[in-house]
Amino acid sequence: MKLFLKKSLLSLSLSLAVAMASPKAVVMDFGAVDTLQALDATDLIVALPKGNLPTYLQSLDWSHAEDSGGMKSPDLAKFKEMPIDLIVISPRLGNQVETLSEYAPVLNFTVDSDHYLESVSENITQLAKLADREQAADRALKAVTDEIAQIQAEIAKSDQQALVVIHNDGKLMATPTSGSAKFIHNFLGVKNAEKMPKEGRQAADLPYLTSVAPDLIFVIDRSAAIGSTPMDQEQVEKSLIIPLNEALDKEVKMVYLDPTLWYLSGNGLISIVKEAQEIKAALKE
Repeated sequence: MKLFLKKSLLSLSLSLAVAMASPKAVVMDFGAVDTLQALDATDLIVALPKGNLPTYLQSLDWSHAEDSGGMKSPDLAKFKEMPIDLIVISPRLGNQVETLSEYAPVLNFTVDSDHYLESVSENITQLAKLADREQAADRALKAVTDEIAQIQAEIAKSDQQALVVIHNDGKLMATPTSGSAKFIHNFLGVKNAEKMPKEGRQAADLPYLTSVAPDLIFVIDRSAAIGSTPMDQEQVEKSLIIPLNEALDKEVKMVYLDPTLWYLSGNGLISIVKEAQEIKAALKE
């Protein structure tokens, strides 16, 4: 069956229709990978960044697929050797769209975090059309939407206020307006401890955290996700959380999120639910 894939280069505001039969894809975005997994269509994947696989995808058999190189550094020499109908990328490769387009049409699996569910649903629907799994995608999206609605209802009952921080190379930075923060606060409904969130990052030191006074601190460890030295959780507890508790006269809980899920993936049929469940569990503890 021939399918018509609308290739949306959202970052460049370009689109075109590409007709293809038995399409084969290089998938550089793990949200797209887990969406194809949920739709039982991983056979379409001829290559993916095997060296960066998130933990939740490592148990699958990827022997049929080539290693496409790093998430930010695709192996273009290998691209020349493979029959490719489509390249699916994340925003990390947004500045390489023109180069990648020389090998195959490019679908940018980016997400509008201010219109999250609509944006994610559009991406998933596009992949489903490519994989000839539209009915399965409709069912999966409904199941995801229903589960998320239940999680949102549970979260709405909590008065706990949270702050999202990222760890990188020994430094903690508050990111109250990042994509992950918008997913947690705007989409899931967790109350934001930062009442005046600003774009960019703020050093998550004791004075700042004391002024924000969060009940929860969600940590996304970039260093751990990319294979560098992870955050020393015990040291951070001793040097930052204990003094913070004393300053605020309350117990602030630091929640270490799955770094490979939150930093390397997201926005797929599987990863959306995994992330939401992780936040729900943290609020219940």
